[in-house]
Amino acid sequence: MGGNLQRFTQSGSIIVELISHAAPIVPLLWEGGSLAQWSKIAQEICGWLLGKTEKPPKELTKQDLQDWNKFVEPVAKDNGSQMNINVSDNGKVIQQFIINSTEANAMQNRIGNLISDLDTPEGNVHTRKVMYWYQAKFDQNSDTGNRAIIDDLSKSALKVIFDNNAVKDEMLHPDPKFGKPWHELAYVVDVEVETVRGKPKMYKVLRYYPEYTFDPEAE
Repeated sequence: MGGNLQRFTQSGSIIVELISHAAPIVPLLWEGGSLAQWSKIAQEICGWLLGKTEKPPKELTKQDLQDWNKFVEPVAKDNGSQMNINVSDNGKVIQQFIINSTEANAMQNRIGNLISDLDTPEGNVHTRKVMYWYQAKFDQNSDTGNRAIIDDLSKSALKVIFDNNAVKDEMLHPDPKFGKPWHELAYVVDVEVETVRGKPKMYKVLRYYPEYTFDPEAE
């Protein structure tokens, strides 16, 4: 079984051996499979980058995306050209797909947006959410060791930091009427949720509503 890449221009075509041209992305795609499997994954990734499918056939890292950017760059730069990826067995073509310069440019634009999303954490403010402590080290001089759960936003315990020490101090001294330490109570807070790749990673407590504090185990 063999394969090649063929790039057509307005004045002719250039044929490049598949393995040499695709060297930067071989580790990304080839995990012991056949060349046909390699090209199938490549075709599916191209389709995803062009918005034809919602999810890629496998998770791609930032380095993977950068390698794909290099992979399609020659065609993207050469207006009117196209890249043919053919897989054949004894002269019989068993798989083929084509990337033209317009598609290559669209893929590079999508890759640029995806890399930007990976590099930029997203911030979202949520008001009046119930938060309870999973782990706490309420040291006024430290923001480490504090983790809490807000079920509405994530079932996982996330790191907690505070907008200012006044908020932190107020939560440390709830109304004594509860007869319980602060870490056994539930609090209503405004939080900014920091996310990476769309997943919540950290809460920043912006405001605390002491009048809504309650004992989560009370009837």
